[in-house]
Amino acid sequence: MPKTNQKIERFPLRDDVYEAIRERILHGQLAAGERIVEAQLAAELGVSRTPIREALFRLEREGFTISNLARGFSVQPLTIQEVREVYPILWTLEGLALQTSGLLAGTNLPLLKQINQQFAAPGISAEAALACDTRFHETLIAGCSNQRVLEMLGSLRKVIERYERVYMRDVNLVATSVQQHQAILTALAERNLEQAVAAIETNWRFGMESLLLQITT
Repeated sequence: MPKTNQKIERFPLRDDVYEAIRERILHGQLAAGERIVEAQLAAELGVSRTPIREALFRLEREGFTISNLARGFSVQPLTIQEVREVYPILWTLEGLALQTSGLLAGTNLPLLKQINQQFAAPGISAEAALACDTRFHETLIAGCSNQRVLEMLGSLRKVIERYERVYMRDVNLVATSVQQHQAILTALAERNLEQAVAAIETNWRFGMESLLLQITT
């Protein structure tokens, strides 16, 4: 078969397009409330508008975008309603996941302490703080055997990621979260699951109230 010098162009898969748009939203390249120009995105990503629209509909189901017949898609604004709806579900499901872990709940205690020490590092960036916080909460419930609960928590973490980025920009709030994580660790070290679950709620509830104040002001 004769060789050809024709360049074969590789187009991103649907998941790649979805991730690319999602990252633009998370990092503020597509700002909250901003109208999304599909043709522009298609040109930037080197794809047709079909995978763009598929990705935008998927992001709408996850709460990142909203659609309007007249204006098309836009980025979902940060809202008080979403914070009030999502955060109580988070602390309820995470508490359930920890209770389901039973005796396994304290297995990862050394790793959790290490993560929290990294979280407490002076001058930690918002990105690094978010990564530490996410890893802490994921490790905390790693012993949960209920996959449905874990999947729901994973989906909700995607929804709140934009909010958590806002939270992590405040070093004082990060310091408070470190202390609240320590309370969870103390309860686990004492094998007191009930107290650990209550400390989880305190942690998420504080985050919710802080974000409500930031969004309002």
